[in-house]
Amino acid sequence: MDCYGQFDEQIKRAAEAFKRIDKKEAVRLISHLDADGISACSVMIKLLSNENMKYSVSIVQQLNKALLSQLASEPYNCFIFTDIGSGVVSDIKELLKGRKVFILDHHSIEKTDDFGSIVLVNPHLCGIDGGKEISGAGVVFKFACAADKNMEEFAHIAIIGAIGDLQEQNGFLRLNGEILRIAVE
Repeated sequence: MDCYGQFDEQIKRAAEAFKRIDKKEAVRLISHLDADGISACSVMIKLLSNENMKYSVSIVQQLNKALLSQLASEPYNCFIFTDIGSGVVSDIKELLKGRKVFILDHHSIEKTDDFGSIVLVNPHLCGIDGGKEISGAGVVFKFACAADKNMEEFAHIAIIGAIGDLQEQNGFLRLNGEILRIAVE
């Protein structure tokens, strides 16, 4: 299986884990404060709404121990990070231990041997350059489509995220190109 097939499998497994979340459980959604992060968050909000799930949203400039400690003091059992989180996996693992955590991101991943029980979806894990090939909104879009095929109608939001992250340089590379084709259709 090539790197793209591995990435698709990673997304499929994460979507299956997402579908196992109790629908009565409120989700804490944290996303990055930029065009890509806001686009990623909007796609995730639509998925959560389609699933009739309650959620609380924060848009943040960066994650650090202080913010993660504050989040850990909140009464949520499920946290979803979009377009943010890969750089502080160890802190998330430590401070949100025992909770369900999803990180849907395209940024470089902190070097660590163990993600614990964190569900991490990141193209870098498969050898795909997330800085050029897919945005955070694109990662969330692919994840959302794996969880709910009806989410394909929001491909244009993922493209906004990719453009916001300056990934359209003389056209898109493979993953963003696939999302663009869906948006055009």
